Amino acid sequence: MNNVVKSSLLSSLLCEFNEAVHSDIVNQLCRKKCTDFTRKRNMNFYSLIYYFIFRNKKTTNSELTWFYSSICEFEKRISKQALNKAVRKMNPNVFIYLIHIFSKIYYSSQLPKDYRGYYLIAEDGTYVEIPYNVYNAYDFQFCLGKHVHDIFDVKKIQSKAGGLYDVMNGLFVDFSMKPAPYSETPLAFEHLYRTQKIFEGKKVIYLADRYYGSAEIISHLEYLNYNYIIRGKKYFYKKQVALMKSDDEWINVEIDKKWLKRFRFSNEAIQIREEKPVIRIRVIKKIFKYINQKGEECKEELIYFTNLDSQQFSTEEILQLYSMRWDIEVSYKTLKTTLELERFISEDGDAARNCVYGKVLFHNIAGIIRKELNKKISRDTTDGKQYVTNITQLQEMVYETNFLYSIINGKKTQIKQKIENIVKMINKIKVPVRPNRHYKRWGRVIVNPPSYRFRLDGRNNPKVKSFKHVLITVAP
Repeated sequence: MNNVVKSSLLSSLLCEFNEAVHSDIVNQLCRKKCTDFTRKRNMNFYSLIYYFIFRNKKTTNSELTWFYSSICEFEKRISKQALNKAVRKMNPNVFIYLIHIFSKIYYSSQLPKDYRGYYLIAEDGTYVEIPYNVYNAYDFQFCLGKHVHDIFDVKKIQSKAGGLYDVMNGLFVDFSMKPAPYSETPLAFEHLYRTQKIFEGKKVIYLADRYYGSAEIISHLEYLNYNYIIRGKKYFYKKQVALMKSDDEWINVEIDKKWLKRFRFSNEAIQIREEKPVIRIRVIKKIFKYINQKGEECKEELIYFTNLDSQQFSTEEILQLYSMRWDIEVSYKTLKTTLELERFISEDGDAARNCVYGKVLFHNIAGIIRKELNKKISRDTTDGKQYVTNITQLQEMVYETNFLYSIINGKKTQIKQKIENIVKMINKIKVPVRPNRHYKRWGRVIVNPPSYRFRLDGRNNPKVKSFKHVLITVAP
């Protein structure tokens, strides 16, 4: 499929998403009261949605100036007080709906990429810091600990957030924000239930870290006919794992009635285990070597659980597929650093949710473009090196080339032209992938310490410490 067709498909997708934003369903969902967003105002419901998606300045006033200038309605610019009044009317649930709609539109197009016919979806959670006030402390709650005994000990308010992320296509298929004590396991089940129709009839490989290897999650994935690759904890199925004679073989785990009582989130998982009490899991072991902060060489045994056939997927391929899960970690880093996920316009809890969901939607828009550019880069590269799109520069181009005006007015031809212009700039926004990027970065011996704090690219030089009469780099 050539670049012209790709840009046309992307522009059609964004125009269809714009139609959904302007729809009556969204107008109803965004209201907290039936009287909200019923009058014609300078900041109507769809303008406010796009305002949250395309926020990119340091202050609210500069954001309002940029927003109304971008949509060529500067004379309608409202004050910061009027914005706060409109923000308090916005129901955050509308953004969850829009994230789902964006995903449905995307997967119904010809754009999605797969790995040997499989969609690779990764689950992971994170914490998002919320503005501090008493109302948010009750709303988002807090985790009791050594230094926190009651609400008066709370110094920082956080929300447990989590997303189901397509690593091949660069978008969050689902995203949620819950109170801080909320567990990642029920959050994962919510995402699996809500996205079930999107992936119905499709082949899926579910990628997850150590906190998702429970028998209930694996049983629910069997019910959905999903394949999975999950990194396991050392005590998961330890009796069966201890009997392994090689580093890659299948184990049988019997779920008895006592174990089944601990299944709390999925009736389907309970039913499938009642009918078939034995889970068959392929276990892969790998020795990971690294240098600790003391400069000592250490070894750690990593365990992975999967149900992919050993005849079709080798041990090395399973490990390679799991390493692709790292893209969701990169996305969280991009959201928190480049997109400033935790910079809010109000202390109100719902306003904070709207800010976060809006950033996720913008990440999805830029993410699907990034994956298309990466595919073109890998296809056109002839020097044997690996390159990827600089996500920070790409996001800046989406902001500065005024995608907002074209999308909010549904101008398909303009969107297509802007995407093609970005493709022409692809060689100026690509960056080389550093070799051995997943191997040790710290514990390296250097001859001389850096004499200044920043390198030429503005980044911090690595910290160093003295060890056995030499200087060794340490993690920041």
